[in-house]
Amino acid sequence: MNRIFEKSSGGIVYRKNNDRIDILLLERKNMKGETDYILPKGHMEQGETAKQTALREIAEETGLEHDKLEVIKFMNKINYSFVAGHLEGNPTIDKDVYLFLVRYTGELVPIAFGVDFDESEPGEKFSGISWKSLDELEKINMKPDILGYVKKNIMYM
Repeated sequence: MNRIFEKSSGGIVYRKNNDRIDILLLERKNMKGETDYILPKGHMEQGETAKQTALREIAEETGLEHDKLEVIKFMNKINYSFVAGHLEGNPTIDKDVYLFLVRYTGELVPIAFGVDFDESEPGEKFSGISWKSLDELEKINMKPDILGYVKKNIMYM
């Protein structure tokens, strides 16, 4: 059986809007055509730390200014496996994902990488991006349990 080991890094990006905390989520369609909300994250490059990867990937996937993103703390390392049916030989992917809590202090409107791009372009495609209030997080389908991480780290926001 083919196995591929991957490392990714990203985070929960938040901003304070007066007394309200908003969380930035990418949107993508699942196999059923429903919207899933996910965190910005991506592959670690050779020689990069998990923290460097998180900031680079968040900036790349959201269009936010790198210098307006600040890592507040490391939250967790998640490990999961899945069969990559879209790859030749259907390998099993064993993946480590490093998650950070990241504050955004800029004013730019985020733009998700892949939205309105040519389908032939490589990379993950997103159907949108949006800031969600803590109340809104209770009502949407998120991968992984983003609300649980937010609740455990609310005192740092």
